[in-house]
Amino acid sequence: MLSTLLLVLAGSWSATAHAQQMPAQPAYPQPSTAAPLQSPLPAAAPPAAEPRFMVVLDPAHGGADAGAILGAGDPEKNFIVALAIRLHALLNARGIHSILTRDGDTTLDNNARATIANSTHAAACVLLHATSTGNGVHMYTSSLPAAGPQDARRAFLPWQTAQASYEMESLRLESDINSALTRQHIPVLLARTSIMPLDSMACPAVAIEIAPFDVKTPLTDLTYQEKIIEALATALQAWRSDWRMQP
Repeated sequence: MLSTLLLVLAGSWSATAHAQQMPAQPAYPQPSTAAPLQSPLPAAAPPAAEPRFMVVLDPAHGGADAGAILGAGDPEKNFIVALAIRLHALLNARGIHSILTRDGDTTLDNNARATIANSTHAAACVLLHATSTGNGVHMYTSSLPAAGPQDARRAFLPWQTAQASYEMESLRLESDINSALTRQHIPVLLARTSIMPLDSMACPAVAIEIAPFDVKTPLTDLTYQEKIIEALATALQAWRSDWRMQP
């Protein structure tokens, strides 16, 4: 029994000594092995909205104002609004937003036409006319003296001479249209004039007067009309790229 007691005491001493050799456990909690929580990153600022590219088509005359009487006896107001509606449809089909100052036999004065163009902050304004004299397309930009260097999109512009602040942009728009018409082999006459509502438009603007192609091809020729509509749509597509590159 003594041997047994000694064995028991020896085991108890060994266990006590082993316990004394073990380091004490800390009284504070151990760090968690789970992944630390991360602070959310700040949301990225939304990109600045790009200005909307909008074209205003202004068919001349309408209502009580019949315009010129064309070769076939059709009043200018009817011919030009029908052509403008077709151009409007083609532009929209190509993803170019456009509006018409009139799409029916409506009387509009010059101030109303300019107000429509200016209230939409148009990127291009195209005034459409027709004549039975001459050949091809006659294209006009304003002859107002160019305004001084200012940001026309932020300045208050005089109503009667608003176009003066857009002289260079209008000449570039004219160049795009001239190139597209020339590629369709349509003769173009370029000129400058001071007329309303062109002078009151605060946007790149041109006035276009469509004449017969030649003595054998009158305004009523559908193939000729399609060439003009196609050229104008192509030019406005090119202008959209030019316009976006401008400051």
